[in-house]
Amino acid sequence: MNRRGLLAIMLLAVAGLSGCASFDAVKKAAGIKDPEVSISGIGVSSISMEGMTLQFALDVDNPNPLPLSLAGFDYALKLDGSQLLAGEQRDRVEIKARGKSQVQIPVSLKFADLSRLLSGGLAGESLDYELQTAALVDLPVVGVKRFPASRKGEFPVPRPPTVSLTGIDIQQIGLTGAKLVIGATLENPNGFGMEIGSLAYDLAVNGRRWAKSSLDGGVALRGKGSGSISIPVELDFREMGGSLYQALVRGEGLDYQLDGNMKFAADHPLLKAVQAPFSSRGVLKGR
Repeated sequence: MNRRGLLAIMLLAVAGLSGCASFDAVKKAAGIKDPEVSISGIGVSSISMEGMTLQFALDVDNPNPLPLSLAGFDYALKLDGSQLLAGEQRDRVEIKARGKSQVQIPVSLKFADLSRLLSGGLAGESLDYELQTAALVDLPVVGVKRFPASRKGEFPVPRPPTVSLTGIDIQQIGLTGAKLVIGATLENPNGFGMEIGSLAYDLAVNGRRWAKSSLDGGVALRGKGSGSISIPVELDFREMGGSLYQALVRGEGLDYQLDGNMKFAADHPLLKAVQAPFSSRGVLKGR
């Protein structure tokens, strides 16, 4: 018989002998130890124009010789002393014997909700937080028990950088096509610096897609500062029509729509790997 079967028999025997004894007494007699539950980390995983997502790491350490089951968890988040939201998750996760398991608690916050907690603007501001959680651990014979954990600290309320196009630089143009470089400006609305690691974009001009690609390489932005990037584009006039050729030659304004997603790291311990979407539209002219 394996250890799980032996432990089950022993627990049943102890429970039968103990009569009305408490579960704690049964657990103690059988040598079952409580798991250790803690919140090991917090980070901002993504932001948008509407809000951001916090990621908390919940650790459950099992000191017992048999695996346990995490039946889920509850959580409540307080900001500046006021409870903003609460939630639960009931997905089961196995905690290996004498091992540790970690689950992520994503918490989505809306800037509209946060603004009620702040007297001024959100950019560059910080909020005190307290996360209260309880892990629901299924112990042998004893059943599901709650093990609370909490964490306090401070996190920033960042805004995503904005991207806008500044003009077209025609590198080469012929009757069938053209090679262009489109200038773009990145604006950092936050009081802390950041570095853009990559930028994926989809560019449409006058209702037609011009380019869909990505740019790599760090672009450093100081707090409240800006930086520039160049987007290379190759056009085929046979696909887009002669009117585009005429517009480029005459330097006419072209309507553009730029959408995409960027990854950045900021000068803050909680903003080391953040994703943020961007969207921009306007009129693009030659320069």
